[in-house]
Amino acid sequence: MKNNGNENYGAFSIRLCSGGSAVLETEDRRFEVASGCLLISTLNRQPETVSSSDDYIERSVAVTLDMILDFPSPVDIDVINLAIRYPLLRLDDARALRMSDYFDLLDKQSACSDNTYRQEIYRSVLYALILEICDLFRSMETSSSDMPKPRQEALTDDFFKLLARHYRKEHTVGFYADRLNRTPKYLSSAIRKLSGRSVPEWIAINLIRESRNLLKTSDKTVLEISEELNFSSPSVFVQFFRHHTGVTPLQYRKRV
Repeated sequence: MKNNGNENYGAFSIRLCSGGSAVLETEDRRFEVASGCLLISTLNRQPETVSSSDDYIERSVAVTLDMILDFPSPVDIDVINLAIRYPLLRLDDARALRMSDYFDLLDKQSACSDNTYRQEIYRSVLYALILEICDLFRSMETSSSDMPKPRQEALTDDFFKLLARHYRKEHTVGFYADRLNRTPKYLSSAIRKLSGRSVPEWIAINLIRESRNLLKTSDKTVLEISEELNFSSPSVFVQFFRHHTGVTPLQYRKRV
């Protein structure tokens, strides 16, 4: 999809350690990675390797946000929110082996040139990999819901929960900052520091995801969608959608 140079539709790196160990760092986080660890990060906040053992082996694949949003349910924006909260996942042996199998299949499909449907097969394998990660996140959410979190991580959790409930109607930083008893400046800084994206970007990502879903799965008019998502007018909605996707809502609907 055309992106007009905006960063609202970025890419994510999924990295699997299959041997050895390493220490990786961003400007504000440190990760100790060992065999069986999965690390998920946005490409604009990739951790740098500080040190690694001689036998360290890493496999990686990149997935765009557009691809994630186009995957069927239950994959949606929640998997991105959870990846930000839990970037480092420690897998049991069985799940690590399954993850490695997916990477093997992705590598084979990338090298395949004699299959007419290689791109579709690659996307299907990637979808299966993302579903495995979704399942892991769900189990982590259940087991860690009562665990205390650092202050900024707790604030980020609260923001994303609030965003999931209100993004259809509330599009301003001030609304979320007020609900979380923070100033807009403090909230924006905290969310960007942990997630790599600003509050307006996350609001836009959710609105575009919902817009695309409604355009694909319903017969609602542009007027009805703009009203459902609380835009001041259809023209404002059309401008917003085109700015973030490169096409108008009707052009998008005709294409899918």
